[in-house]
Amino acid sequence: MNRHILIVDDEALYRQLLTSRLGRAGYRLSEAADGEAALECAQHGGIDLALVDIKMPGIDGIEVLKRLKELDPLIEVVILTGHGNVDTAISAMKLGAFDYLSKPYKLTELDIVVERALEKRAMAQRCAALSAEVAALRSTDDGAVIGASAAWKRMLALVRRAAPLDLPVLITGESGAGKEVVASALHRWSNRAKESYVPLNCGLLDDDLVESELFGHKRGAFSGATADKEGLFQVASAGTLFLDEIGELPLGCQAKLLRVLDSGEFRQLGATALRHTHARVVAATHRDLDKLVAEGKFRHDLLYRLNVVHIHVPPLRERTEDIPLLVEHLLRRRTPQSGPVPQLAPTALAHLVAYRWPGNVRELRNVVERLIAFREGDTIGEAEVCAVLGIAPAPAPGCARGGAAAASDGIVPLDDFQRDYVLRVLDKLDGNVSAAAQALGVSRSTVYRFLREMPVTDDAQRLT
Repeated sequence: MNRHILIVDDEALYRQLLTSRLGRAGYRLSEAADGEAALECAQHGGIDLALVDIKMPGIDGIEVLKRLKELDPLIEVVILTGHGNVDTAISAMKLGAFDYLSKPYKLTELDIVVERALEKRAMAQRCAALSAEVAALRSTDDGAVIGASAAWKRMLALVRRAAPLDLPVLITGESGAGKEVVASALHRWSNRAKESYVPLNCGLLDDDLVESELFGHKRGAFSGATADKEGLFQVASAGTLFLDEIGELPLGCQAKLLRVLDSGEFRQLGATALRHTHARVVAATHRDLDKLVAEGKFRHDLLYRLNVVHIHVPPLRERTEDIPLLVEHLLRRRTPQSGPVPQLAPTALAHLVAYRWPGNVRELRNVVERLIAFREGDTIGEAEVCAVLGIAPAPAPGCARGGAAAASDGIVPLDDFQRDYVLRVLDKLDGNVSAAAQALGVSRSTVYRFLREMPVTDDAQRLT
């Protein structure tokens, strides 16, 4: 990456000297003859290192250092002066200057300082990106982008198309369906993948704290603001900001968010200077935003700006083919490494497939964790699943639809016979749906249909 260096000096000769020297090294360069021009340049973002003269008309180098750090704490600043003294050096270093050089200095010494400062800047950016990636992996690990159903594949195709477009995205879907998984995938598959992914749940904060989290604040901006705080728009400036539960955002904060989406500009609470961000905003909600707009609780213009690309996450009950895959993934991830991964009896899996899952993948994860915790052997059976789900085991098929007469005559309804035969084949093939479908000469979806239909029984052995 071509690093951007800002040279701030009121002496044109020094600017020309540094431009000539650093230009040969391949850096991208900008010049400013005074502090005001330097700050105006820095407000547009993208500065990696500033070489700042200490003594200039108007705003001096120390004040420029302070304001540059306010704009972007990761900007590295090297102070250059012909009036060097120990007090000035200490002040500059305390305020975050990377180094301090006194004129005249050797150009080879400058080369070394510039190289080290840029290395520090690059390291800080890599650490921030890595921390964000680890946080994102921890938060989405159990709901990884797993699924083979038609509904899930259609949604993922849209996610892959939208990821590199760098446009705002609105993700909708029921609670627990996997909206944050989709947001994380949008970031990982985008051109910002090496930058920060910063999530914020707008519904978990008090109204007066949301603005501080998003935009930051200056010390003394409100009661309890004892120090300056960077906002998430600054932290995610080159990456992705994920705003979960966007429907809970207070109206006052909605107006400020709209301004950021329109111009990329915002102000910290208690500050006067404008800041700039290049963060991509991805928002999510389980609420009906059109209804909130009609009720006056959500701005229609903000909805238009957020809903440039709309991705709907289907609920788990609409993609039941994915349940065995998710269960297998969760069993492997949640089972302690010291023990074997438990297996599900086919009838147990049938109950999981047939269940409606009002809490979606989040509820499925909870159920799997409980099954692992309370299992008595290496196989999880129907009784254990029914106990965790709070449902009764299915009646024997002879009583399911044919009634007492059918049971007494030994006659079993055809649907029950087919279903039990499918379960018998699954049991023989250790629950492998693909192998069972191949052996039966039907599609996987047909096998899943039999598993979804109730009642389900483990009495398939009576057919032998």
